[in-house]
Amino acid sequence: MSRIIRAGVARANITPSVGEDNVGDYRRLVPAVGVGNELYAKALVLDDGENSVAIVTADVIGFPGTLVEDTRARIEKLTGIPGKQVLLSASHTHSSPATTQHDQAAQEYLTELAKKVAGAVYMADRNKQEVRIGFGQGAAEVCINRWQKMPTGVKWGPNPDAVVDYTVGVLRVDDSEGKPLVILVNYACHPSIMGADNLLYSGDYTSYVQSVVERVYDGEVTAMFSTGAGGDIKIAALNEDGSKFHYGNLEDCRHFGTIIGAEAIKVAEGIETAAIERVCAETMRVDLPMATLPSLEVVERELETLEREIAELEAKGARTVSKREQLAWAQATRKALEEGTAPTSIPAEVQLIRIGDEVALFVVPGELFVEVGMRIKEAMGLPGAFVVAYANGYDLGYLPSKQAEKDGWCRHDDSYKSALWPANFSGGIEDVFVDAARELVSKTA
Repeated sequence: MSRIIRAGVARANITPSVGEDNVGDYRRLVPAVGVGNELYAKALVLDDGENSVAIVTADVIGFPGTLVEDTRARIEKLTGIPGKQVLLSASHTHSSPATTQHDQAAQEYLTELAKKVAGAVYMADRNKQEVRIGFGQGAAEVCINRWQKMPTGVKWGPNPDAVVDYTVGVLRVDDSEGKPLVILVNYACHPSIMGADNLLYSGDYTSYVQSVVERVYDGEVTAMFSTGAGGDIKIAALNEDGSKFHYGNLEDCRHFGTIIGAEAIKVAEGIETAAIERVCAETMRVDLPMATLPSLEVVERELETLEREIAELEAKGARTVSKREQLAWAQATRKALEEGTAPTSIPAEVQLIRIGDEVALFVVPGELFVEVGMRIKEAMGLPGAFVVAYANGYDLGYLPSKQAEKDGWCRHDDSYKSALWPANFSGGIEDVFVDAARELVSKTA
């Protein structure tokens, strides 16, 4: 006897109280002064009678590992959906509350966030109905690679000649009569139009992608947004000569979000949905290789330099926060090198959500580079192949492509120090993820 997928959808407002919690990520640790856009967590539960999966999208910078564990445990307790069958996708908006310990997130907010996300999944699970599902894709040429290749390596800045993925992926879920219930949009680009001086809570351009879709469907549709492999991709908001990024405001977010949202609507209107009989989720552990570790001598020299610079700054009464973060890295790395415990790879979870025979979402934690995402989609070999990054964890940091490492990115970028890794990940992660995607697609065939 054939089974028809049932689905339910729900949302929860996750906007913190203004003035209470940190707004944004590592760039600022001061209270928000207002709300530019309400932040939401939205949940889609799919159930084929034997398996249930939950897909959550949320307007936050990331879901760190401890928050993933807490939220999945709450969802499993409320609904019975196993934690490994729950996808927790962060849009990675840079205008959300802090969610990591490194960024001094408010524990009170994290606890409430886990409760609200679990509650949204619980509500979605309780209002399931038979649905029809379809997919499609369009393109929105509003993003640009943000690393420029130089003779000595790379530097941060707009690069119109580097790889981008303009694809606007759309998953449409209808009721049994063909009326749209959910439109999930996937786009590979940083939600970071607004700069460090912004103190308004917002989903950045992704808030407008979702609100545009929902307005067109008179509020009868829940729009969801997942960020693809946009670790090295940014919205192309540039100065007049195109040489630098222009940090904008809510109007800029509205402008670019409307373009992407309009394309998503166009795609959604051309999708023919059909009854789907099965859904499942699989996870697996992968080991992500690191780039060449620094020598003990190099770390000791850096440690000496940092201690001297911190003393000089303190004598002047200047801020030392960033230098102290680097100092913590140097101290931890020196200890690991001395003890022989410095890792050469880091374990991570990848996940595949399979919806029928043609659609699958391959899910990666961290900030995946675009070339890796494009290879993954090709390797999946499915017409409805989606890559969801910034999901089920946010502790890894950047995940570069082989080409990025070849161009010198791994030597240039030092953001890995905030996670206390001894080095960047290497471009070897590309083949690890591609092989994992093939294996999980085969396993769920």
